[in-house]
Amino acid sequence: VGRMSPAHSSHSDTTSSITATKETTANSDSASTSYQPLPEMTPEIYELEATDSGSIGLVLRAIYESGDVTKFSRGLEHRIHQYDKNIQRVCSHHYQGFIDSMKQLMQLREKCEAIKEEAKEIDSTIQTASSEMAAKTTEIVKYRKQMRNAMVAIDHISVCLPVLDNYSKLLELMGQSKYYQALKVLEELEHTHFKLIEQYRFTQDLSKSMDPLREEIKEKAYSEFKDFLENIKKVACRIGVHACKCTAEMHSFGVSEADRVRKLQEEARKNVVSVKVAISADGALINQDSAGNKPAKRVSDFDDSEQLSAQDLIDFTPIHRCSQIFNVLGKKDEFEAYYRKQREQQCDIVCKAPPKMTTLKQYVDWLNEIVGFFVVEDHIHLTEPSLVTAQHTENLWKNASTAVFDLLNSHFGVFSDVEMMIRMKKVVLLFALTMKSYGYDITRLYQLLKHFTDQYTELLMREYEAQFVRDLESDNYTPISVDDEEEFRTIVRQFPFYKRSIEKEDYPRKFPFSRFVIGVYVQVKNYLVNCLKFMENLQMSHSDIEDSMRKFANVLLVRWSEHLKQYIHENRTLIQLVQMTVNMGYMEKSCESLGPFITRIVNGGENPAHATGHLVALSDKVFRDARTEAEQQIEESLRKKVDLFLDNIAYDWELPSSAGHASDYILDLISFLRTTFTSFTNLPNTLAKHVCIQICKYVADSLLMILTSPDFRIVSRGALEQFNLDVMQAEMFTAQAPVTGLDPQTLPVTFATLRQLLDLVVEDDWTTFCAEARNDKKRYDRVKINDAIVILEKKIEWEKKTSGLFSMKGSDRKKLLESVHRQLRIIAAEK
Repeated sequence: VGRMSPAHSSHSDTTSSITATKETTANSDSASTSYQPLPEMTPEIYELEATDSGSIGLVLRAIYESGDVTKFSRGLEHRIHQYDKNIQRVCSHHYQGFIDSMKQLMQLREKCEAIKEEAKEIDSTIQTASSEMAAKTTEIVKYRKQMRNAMVAIDHISVCLPVLDNYSKLLELMGQSKYYQALKVLEELEHTHFKLIEQYRFTQDLSKSMDPLREEIKEKAYSEFKDFLENIKKVACRIGVHACKCTAEMHSFGVSEADRVRKLQEEARKNVVSVKVAISADGALINQDSAGNKPAKRVSDFDDSEQLSAQDLIDFTPIHRCSQIFNVLGKKDEFEAYYRKQREQQCDIVCKAPPKMTTLKQYVDWLNEIVGFFVVEDHIHLTEPSLVTAQHTENLWKNASTAVFDLLNSHFGVFSDVEMMIRMKKVVLLFALTMKSYGYDITRLYQLLKHFTDQYTELLMREYEAQFVRDLESDNYTPISVDDEEEFRTIVRQFPFYKRSIEKEDYPRKFPFSRFVIGVYVQVKNYLVNCLKFMENLQMSHSDIEDSMRKFANVLLVRWSEHLKQYIHENRTLIQLVQMTVNMGYMEKSCESLGPFITRIVNGGENPAHATGHLVALSDKVFRDARTEAEQQIEESLRKKVDLFLDNIAYDWELPSSAGHASDYILDLISFLRTTFTSFTNLPNTLAKHVCIQICKYVADSLLMILTSPDFRIVSRGALEQFNLDVMQAEMFTAQAPVTGLDPQTLPVTFATLRQLLDLVVEDDWTTFCAEARNDKKRYDRVKINDAIVILEKKIEWEKKTSGLFSMKGSDRKKLLESVHRQLRIIAAEK
């Protein structure tokens, strides 16, 4: 490149040179493709060309270290020379294009000079036209200023005229007590007219009189508002009565379904207008009433006072007017604060109950006045939302609900009558529903009523407890006997009783339980119905109501069970105890039907398709303890009876020979037991068998105690044989299985011990007894050695008493018995 620059240095246009250079550069790529590789390229030169600049130092170091610097220099010069040739070839190839470009540039310069001259001519023309336009614009602005000044003068003159008219109108409105309209005129004067003509002196005089007028309007507004508050206090109770009546009608409160349907039918009949139809001459149907008779106006079912609403009973115009006046005065916040303060004071006065509230009407009037207060507040909230905010009403209701809650919570307990508590509950519930219809939170009132539910059920429970005790004492404890179908059906409808083939039995038919059971079942159903009366409409789900009623039923049944246990321990007869046990069994069975009954009455007489689980289950074993007590008392009573019979037994233990038959004492006892066990027909079979076994065992044990009693020391063989006959009579009785379902082999086992002992002493089988005494398997396995020793000693005493001094046989028998006695003593000592 350095060598070609002198050959073209004579060119005068630098721009043309740059253009040619660009074209040459653009075509250099195609020219460079014709280069041929140099045959004499050393590795060092190739390394320098092929690698980046960072490797130059390494290559030069290698050259100097190898010592071929001269060879490398010669190769480098030859390489440079070869590149110079390539550059000259490229320049020669693009030179002609450079010349052509310079020629085109010269032609373009001539055209640019022509365009420049034309632009100068156009600029001169525009400057001349602009000067003329600027002169016209200045003239137009001048005339417009003059016109605007004239219009402003006219406006100022016209504004001054309405000021006096409006001021005169202001004074007239003040005289007519139309303060809001007067205030609007005053505001218009101050904010509209006075500002336009404030430079005039008469306007300044008028402005000074505005503040006194404004203060006068403010005082009049306060006075009107106070009168409005007084009127509210007078009619609040009537407004509350109307609101509660509307709520009661909406919810059919206190009206049965039959009454509601009848009322709808009566209203439908009253709404029907009788129409008389006749046939005209041309055969068409005509309405005779349309000619002149008009249907009579329907008389409302309610009187005028019941149709009045809060808007009819009180005029709300003053509150709206005062709100507007203070809004215009710019003291809206002041009026709102004053209003809320006054209403809070009024709320405190209304919620403060009279000192002595003893009648239901006093509570109703007090609650109606509270309702009326909040109905008025709700209406003002709807019409003046900025005056009565949601926060304000919530605070008022919070204070009022707290006062109602505290007073009712402290006074509700004074009602000792169930019906009065129901009526009071309805009053509170109607109050709660009315307040709920106006959007107030009544959760605390529902909590109050739910709290009173326990108090109500406690009072109700006491009544049914007293009735239960009265029925318990007045019952005849005799199974029910019916003589005809009607009486039978009546009992079946009253009590859930089922017995297979009972309807096929002949009259008179007998039920196993007494009248007491039916009375108790009817009482518990009435109790549950009365419990439901108080829990209705308390925002409780059916499941919660059912659980509560199940809980109350369990409590009542438990208390009844306690009364039963107390009654059982009051020295009842055996007949009473047996019948009470039977009754309690059927009372427990009847508890199973209480669950469906509760579900049915809670769901309005319908059983739900899908029964849900309950957190509280009805206790079907609630009478278990009482029944156990009765069963124990039955056993105890029977034992006392047995003791009476056994106490009358007077055995002659020195009887020389038996009578050959059982004694009258044991026969009377067996007769009594047979009669008693026969009366166990209605008892549960398991219980009857248990009592039978226990009493027979008690008889056997008692006879054994009599035989081994230390009260007598002598027993003859005749006495033992007579005693044996009595025991055999008892064993015959047990073998007859006096209780249905009892295994004939079971009951005789109760006398097995006594039987073995008698066999031993009557047959004098002492040899066998002594021989087998130390064995596990023995004939007399139930006989206790001590019992055998006691009877043996009594027999020895008898032998001593009856054997003569010279009787060898008696002496030998005595020695034998004494020998056996010594052996038994040794065996007893070993054990």
